[in-house]
Amino acid sequence: MRPTKKGKLRAVGLVVRPHAPDVERRAKEVARWLARRGIEVLAAPDWEKPPAGVRVLERTALVRAADLIIVLGGDGSLLGIARLSGPRPVPIVGIHHGDFGFLTESDAGKPYATLEKLLAGRCRVTKRTMLAVSVRRAGRTVIRSQALNDAVVHQGRVSRMLSLDVGVNDDHLAAYKGDGVVVATPTGSTAYSLSAGGPVVAPDMSAIILTPISPHTLSVRPLVLPDSSRICIRVEPGCEDSVLTLDGQEWFELAGGDEVEVTKSRHHATIVKVEEKGFFETLRSKLHWGARGETVRRR
Repeated sequence: MRPTKKGKLRAVGLVVRPHAPDVERRAKEVARWLARRGIEVLAAPDWEKPPAGVRVLERTALVRAADLIIVLGGDGSLLGIARLSGPRPVPIVGIHHGDFGFLTESDAGKPYATLEKLLAGRCRVTKRTMLAVSVRRAGRTVIRSQALNDAVVHQGRVSRMLSLDVGVNDDHLAAYKGDGVVVATPTGSTAYSLSAGGPVVAPDMSAIILTPISPHTLSVRPLVLPDSSRICIRVEPGCEDSVLTLDGQEWFELAGGDEVEVTKSRHHATIVKVEEKGFFETLRSKLHWGARGETVRRR
């Protein structure tokens, strides 16, 4: 994490799941707990009623100013802030208040014990690969952004087959016909890519996953590529109703002839883990990996 010269955190950002009264109450308690320890509390603007003394910043400014960000929400809340990581990546810890919680973790009903561990540095800090994504239209770059989980080119409002010409580096790969293509990081391999039939890839691997969505042929399968790869997806003319989605949150309308380029970002996201639970235990508990029939634990 980002300690001061005295080893103390100066400013902690809070990202709060919106429209969730229980989460907001917990956030206010956390803010007061941090303030009593002389730590400045920052907040994203979607926290509608933060307590007095909390400084509200736009998300990009929050990422630059905070020494640590605590996300009280689900995986979507964490993705929304982690995607903004830049040259000075802020450590981010997610406390689960969502529906699934693959990236976030439970505080086991003991929020202050978790916070004490964070402030004492008793945690694991992991670096996660992100994707750099750009769109070129008529020879001009019209979009530049990042994704932590995935970049997806898919159907828009009309359910009809897309035609996508896909290349890797300077080599033509294939003309994909189907519902679209997912380009995922190892972190995102357990998200949309997995639902589309892609492989699970350990988050510390150096790879990019290319997964077709409902391809209209039996000969197209997911690919695991080196993270040095440059993937180019060209929307064929006539496929006007297509969309680029980043982490399921940002979306951009595409036009025929647009070229979507995806590479490994020069930035990375820094995710903090307090629980001892590792990746494979998370697979077993969240995705019931290896379970058969009645051996699946009921919640």
